[in-house]
Amino acid sequence: MTKGLKIGSRGSQLALWQSRYIQARLKEAGVESEIEIIRTTGDKITDVPLAKVGGKGLFTKEIEEALLDGRVDLAVHSLKDLPTELPEGLALAAVPEREMAFDALVGRKLEELEHGAVVGTSSLRRAAQLKSLRPDVVIRDIRGNLDTRLRKLDEGQYQAILLAGAGLRRLGWGDRIAEVLDEARMCPAVGQGALGIETRAGGEAFEIVRRLDHGPTRAAVTAERAALASLGGGCQVPLGAHAEVDGDRLKIHAVVADPDGSVVISASVEGRVADAAGIGAEAARRLLEQGARAILARVYGEAPPLAGQRVLVTRAATQAGSLTAHLRCLGAEVVELPVIGVQPLAFDPPQGRYDWVVFTSANAVACFLDRAGMPEGAKAAVIGPATDGALRAHGVDVALVAETSTGEGLAAAFEGIAVEGKRLLIPRAETAREALEAALTGRGAEVVILPVYRNVAPEGLAEAAKALFDGPSRPDWVTLMSPSAVKNLLAAVGAEALGKAKIATIGPVTSEAARRHGLDVAAEAAEATAESLGKAMTEKA
Repeated sequence: MTKGLKIGSRGSQLALWQSRYIQARLKEAGVESEIEIIRTTGDKITDVPLAKVGGKGLFTKEIEEALLDGRVDLAVHSLKDLPTELPEGLALAAVPEREMAFDALVGRKLEELEHGAVVGTSSLRRAAQLKSLRPDVVIRDIRGNLDTRLRKLDEGQYQAILLAGAGLRRLGWGDRIAEVLDEARMCPAVGQGALGIETRAGGEAFEIVRRLDHGPTRAAVTAERAALASLGGGCQVPLGAHAEVDGDRLKIHAVVADPDGSVVISASVEGRVADAAGIGAEAARRLLEQGARAILARVYGEAPPLAGQRVLVTRAATQAGSLTAHLRCLGAEVVELPVIGVQPLAFDPPQGRYDWVVFTSANAVACFLDRAGMPEGAKAAVIGPATDGALRAHGVDVALVAETSTGEGLAAAFEGIAVEGKRLLIPRAETAREALEAALTGRGAEVVILPVYRNVAPEGLAEAAKALFDGPSRPDWVTLMSPSAVKNLLAAVGAEALGKAKIATIGPVTSEAARRHGLDVAAEAAEATAESLGKAMTEKA
């Protein structure tokens, strides 16, 4: 048995069931553990509807603090309670196979509810969609654990109550379900029915817990959480999303509803599992275009932080969705102009034994796995969360994720791992920085570089860029995601024109490239994510 781990958990009956379930899974893998109960802010608020409290992390903040200071090694959350942006130093290590994602009516079926029937729910999302389906019923807030809510139903305080079907089934109350409401009638919460196991990034607990990850569930919730992140949703916004994986295809259905149920906007998007995050972001973009922006503005009651700002997104078209949707949610007018094209290269699938395959970009993942499979027995290491998600979407388990999304950060992630005499394969762009290769070779590893794609300037970039920067739609902000983006855009419009806009970069390597060409960097993302870049920009807006 591996030494014992400490699991942080809320004290509710359902939370303890979930933690004991993970405890049993760990024991099957030879890992002993114990559970420590931690009371969260959400547990302390029992007399106010959660939607009125606002904020994110009501059921996670205190547990995450215990993770960060080392009091517990992992936390088991209902994934729908876990914010899309985690505190620095923490990671979503595993998402086990999902239970039923849909909402359920207990008491009576929807069509059996009488005019004026009282229905209990503590969710704005459920309430808004129920008002749309049955505007004649009376909706009243209901709080408490599942057994408390069921008792209130049995006492006649409500004719029916709306609950997550997964919780009822997990606690053995599946026979109380009168009707399951599918996504067409009531789109479930993001991540509903799934568990999220959070650990400190890297370290023993992280590596152990990753064994419990379920690829299709991870891909589905990645799409859902991307939609949520792009819309900036929280407890105050009636927002739902549900994704399903079928082979190598993923489909998501998402809704944003006016709290009074008068308007329900929906969007469905389908694509490759490998593009899970982009599919979710595209669903958010469509919702915004169809009117969700007005609902969000009414709910939040103030101008978004980037309102009135025109932002140029320079990512490749296939990768721009998440950033574009998130910036639009922040109020920005987004102009897309891809400055990098990806040209896959022909290569022979690698032969022989490899101990590690090291991926430095999502493009490398796509281009490599489109032509080759993972070498048998090789572990995968990735440079950051986007690459991690891309690889997991291909059904490949990831053994190592860099805390800092740079070559140096990935090299640092290998510290403490014996690489001397080991064989490492790095599929990457035709031209790339040598920091990672040099660091690993310096520690005695045999590093094989395999070019699988090249970055190219899209056809017509110079003409399109000059028209944009010389015209009335000149951007206030320019986002740059790589040194290649800096190089290509400078070649297209020149430093003088580019210098008139505020520059926002995805991280220190891109910032260094921009400054080397004489550009001032106004905002730099702390992490290589759309949310982090948006946050950096709002702080400088």
